Order: sequence, then structure tokens, then C-alpha cells
Amino acid sequence: MKEIKAYIRGERAAAVQAALAEAGISRLTLSHVMAVGDKGDVDQSKASIEFGCYVNRRVRVEVICLDKDEARTVELVRKAASTGQPGDGIITVANVNRLINIRSAAESAEAL
Repeated sequence: MKEIKAYIRGERAAAVQAALAEAGISRLTLSHVMAVGDKGDVDQSKASIEFGCYVNRRVRVEVICLDKDEARTVELVRKAASTGQPGDGIITVANVNRLINIRSAAESAEAL
């Protein structure tokens, strides 16, 4: 299994969620995050007193999928999140060694 994380523009979150839902992927996590770096959107950077630097507000999208669905899921997220402008974000993919459903104790694919 794979864990796919995408750090995207907040205004693209609904489009990403819709693209995934249309493909039958309905379980995901959306979180607000603050991004720091020289590749962000300078027009949207805000000075943060809390962090002492300039930050860009982003949304982190997290999806866990089967290995066979990785490429399709990544491409769905990439296309839906893209505006063609600098600061569109990044996608990471990591292996999931074990997945357990808390309520049922099901593991692996059955836990999804």
C-alpha cells in the first residue's frame, strides 16, 4: 500500500477532492498547513509573527491506496491541483508497512 500526500493551493482542494471522488476514491484527509520555502507563491506569502518568517497557506491531502492504484491516484491529484503557476505544490509517495482499522481490527486492503 502507498500513502500519497499532496501539498496544494487551498483553492484547488475542492477540485482535487471531486476528481478523487469521481474516480471512486472517497476516503482522504484534508488539513490546513503552512509552507515555508523559496518556491512558494510570493503574491500569497504572509509574514507570520508566530513562525518568524513568510509562509504560504496550503492544504495537505492524504490518501492511502493499494500499490496498483498509486500512479492513477497521483495523476488525478496532480491534474486537479495544477494551475500552471509557481507554487502549485508537491506530491510525495511513501510505503505503508501496515494498516489497521481501529474499530474492526481489519488489516491491509480490508482496512481500507
